[in-house]
Amino acid sequence: MKDAEMKAFWSARNCLITGGAGFGGAHLCELLLGLGARVYILDRWLPANSYLVLSGLTARITYIQGDIRDMDLLRLTLQRFEIDTVFHLAAQPIVPISNVLPQETLSINAQGTYNVLEAVRTAPCVERLVFASSGAYYGATTTNQAIPETHPPLPAANIYAPSKVAGDVAVRAYAHIYGMKTAVCRFMNTFGPGDTNFSRIVPRAIKNLITNDTYDFGSRDDGSSQIDCLYISDMAKAYTHVAEKLDEVAGEAFNFGTGVPISTKELASLTSRVFDGIERTPIFSGEKKPVPSIKYLDISKSRQQLDWQPITPFQDGIQKTIKWYQEHWEKL
Repeated sequence: MKDAEMKAFWSARNCLITGGAGFGGAHLCELLLGLGARVYILDRWLPANSYLVLSGLTARITYIQGDIRDMDLLRLTLQRFEIDTVFHLAAQPIVPISNVLPQETLSINAQGTYNVLEAVRTAPCVERLVFASSGAYYGATTTNQAIPETHPPLPAANIYAPSKVAGDVAVRAYAHIYGMKTAVCRFMNTFGPGDTNFSRIVPRAIKNLITNDTYDFGSRDDGSSQIDCLYISDMAKAYTHVAEKLDEVAGEAFNFGTGVPISTKELASLTSRVFDGIERTPIFSGEKKPVPSIKYLDISKSRQQLDWQPITPFQDGIQKTIKWYQEHWEKL
């Protein structure tokens, strides 16, 4: 769609974002508001240091405090605000935590998604639903090639992956069984302003740089792993592209990324150079891998069927992200 067509599509739509106070949800909220939609956010909390608050977006949205596992609240929200479009992003998103709190992770990511699907299915006002899945859906792949949507889910080393598989499969099943306009977005790594999860590599790098701390990234990796990093505004547009095309792509899953992997060591080195021009040597103390792992997604289907593509070069995204953290650091 062209810009005018997009605004015509979204103007006066009532959009609910579950998990909308989080990193990805806040940027999606900002995009939808810019397109003229009315935005409602359902989340368990609204932190004072969130992108949503720090960007002044809260005055323009309706915030409903609650949990997606509360079916009565879901149904009441959909009915009261006459929601026609749901973006389901609410999740327990931290991979290491999933192994510490497996039951909670499955309860939110799997059962919570089932609740949202049932609430939407029985709500006459809702026309479409887009689900935030994950590249973790594919599990511990060993292909070192771009992963297409047809790749089956494999066993993983964490509970987060199967929790997202459960939701992913259910969302597509509801489309095929009940004729609902639902589809799935699969992302790998996203970065940008407002991510306060400092266990992730980009926020961790910037935090270390701003605080002049040791440029240490711990033992989770040896620096050789290659990952795909998508800038957050491109992620937000992925959601809206899918929603706009649901008449044609209901029941489908789509990969989103840049299609270009970068090693964690090079990512950290580049972030340092962009920060102040200094070449630092990042410390990765993970066990040395005999062969580097490479995991990135094949995005050709999204390009062809959705007319979506990443438009933010990695270095530009890092520059914007660093600038935001520097401007807001005292409030984080």
